[in-house]
Amino acid sequence: MKFEKYIYKRKIKDLPQELMPREKALKYGIESLSDNELLALSIGQGIKGLNVLGLADKILNKKNIKDLKEIRLEDLLSIKGIGKAKALQILAIFEIVKRVEKEEDKVVFNNPEDVYLFVKDLSKERKEKLIGIYTNTMNQYLGKETIAVGSLNVLNALPRDIFFPAINLNAYGIILVHNHPNGKPEPSKEDIDFTNNIKQLSLNLGFELLDHIIVGDRGYFSFSSEGLI
Repeated sequence: MKFEKYIYKRKIKDLPQELMPREKALKYGIESLSDNELLALSIGQGIKGLNVLGLADKILNKKNIKDLKEIRLEDLLSIKGIGKAKALQILAIFEIVKRVEKEEDKVVFNNPEDVYLFVKDLSKERKEKLIGIYTNTMNQYLGKETIAVGSLNVLNALPRDIFFPAINLNAYGIILVHNHPNGKPEPSKEDIDFTNNIKQLSLNLGFELLDHIIVGDRGYFSFSSEGLI
């Protein structure tokens, strides 16, 4: 598009702040960035005649990051302006993604404690965050999705944002996890009502809501352990 070509040829510092990946991530959280913006932030600098957003767009070539996991050194060197150092920097990003995925493929959730250990870093978040974890019939990890960020009472997390990843991953089970920045993991009435609603929708759509876990700074609350699911 003409607009994109115009944006990609400008210096990053001359762009409006809402188009700068670093500023956008600081304001709205890293999960707010698109694949293009994430790659741009990781690369750091563009090439002659093309800023880092334009370079990231050129590398992605209308694909998403997952599609580029098998990209080769030769593929990157064939892009005008990318030398060996920049190509290796980009390859390192994708190699990290592959290694993380290999570790996550081994994860099995046998009980709420397993889930808590998997997401306990949520307790350090200053904003309330809702995450969906998706499993197969053997409780093996398939993937996770950040569904909402901020106060759940304000965000009104949409059920479709929970179920779309479940459909895409061909999942059986859904585990919801969110944190309470105040440190106390006990559920509010809104948490309970929200969970009951998602439980019913899960049944209607053919999924199993396995648990909803609330993470605090000294532990967690499990809806399944307390007989609330």
